[in-house]
Amino acid sequence: MKEKLLRTDTKALVGAVIIGIVFLIMDQVTGRIDGILDPTLLLLNGTSWAFFTGLIVLMYKQPAGIIAGLVEAFVAMATAYSPLAFFFLFANTLGSIAYSLIASQLSMKKLSHHLIAMLGCTVIGNFCVAIGLINVFHLDWKIAILSSALTTLVGTIVAGILTKSVYRSLQKSALL
Repeated sequence: MKEKLLRTDTKALVGAVIIGIVFLIMDQVTGRIDGILDPTLLLLNGTSWAFFTGLIVLMYKQPAGIIAGLVEAFVAMATAYSPLAFFFLFANTLGSIAYSLIASQLSMKKLSHHLIAMLGCTVIGNFCVAIGLINVFHLDWKIAILSSALTTLVGTIVAGILTKSVYRSLQKSALL
């Protein structure tokens, strides 16, 4: 990437809202699946969140990443699909900023670059979720950190690989 962090053209801002809507639909679906499987372990939802956060930042930069993340978080709160939805405001915003800052320093041509940027995003975002797990579900901090660490690990690896693959395909197709 090694380019500017900000992009405020109409295409980026409108694209952020449109992709943000796809982002929130996917997170609504994966959040409900996670709720059935284990509401404290957001593996599918965390991976979906990380993938869309990274992809939107790579495609449209900031403030698009923040806009899309906030759209997802506000709809999550409005639909009450998770008791942790309030904490998604912070996870989505800070995770997006972390991804942007790291990706702006790397070429994003190697899988390792995507994994490093994704790691920064998921650590910050899942830390916010861990705070939610402690405050909402009253989990012991050790269990909340373990849950968030597992979600971070899965999200970093799976979303990092998916983001690289999709971003590379978008570059080859000249859609960016």
